[in-house]
Amino acid sequence: MNIERLKQRVPSAKKLANAYLKNYSLVCNKISVDGSSKANIIQVENDVVWGVLFEINDTEKYNLDRAEGLGNGYNETTLTFIDQNDISHQAQVYIADNNSLNNSLQPYDWYMKFITSGAKQNQLPDDYIEKVNAINFIIDKNVERRERNLEIGKDTHNLNQESGIIRTER
Repeated sequence: MNIERLKQRVPSAKKLANAYLKNYSLVCNKISVDGSSKANIIQVENDVVWGVLFEINDTEKYNLDRAEGLGNGYNETTLTFIDQNDISHQAQVYIADNNSLNNSLQPYDWYMKFITSGAKQNQLPDDYIEKVNAINFIIDKNVERRERNLEIGKDTHNLNQESGIIRTER
């Protein structure tokens, strides 16, 4: 959800609204090539995932798909989200495929910074931010990668964004 990170990938990204998805939960169980886990949403009765609806230019969709790993552990689907005005929106999301899950892995610290700072940056509900902050993480021992990723969004008071809710322009 980190706006700086998203803008690096798709400069046309324009925020439309905060929105939630009923009966889903945010987990970090998608196997990453870097040895950590990445975000995923799974169906969980009576839970909710908050995120941000963005609109992007169709010409940049390929860049986002590549950066997010579409076809390499993530599949794309369209789900119905509800914004803060109770308006429904169809939006595309990336969901990890069953062969790319490992519940014993944890995300890196810099990756969780992307998620938590994005939640704060976009003023998601406080109780949801607390829930995201409670996700366990590990320190990335690759110092160069860690420092490079921690620099992203540093100028916005350590705020971030990575929930993967995307809507493209038609």
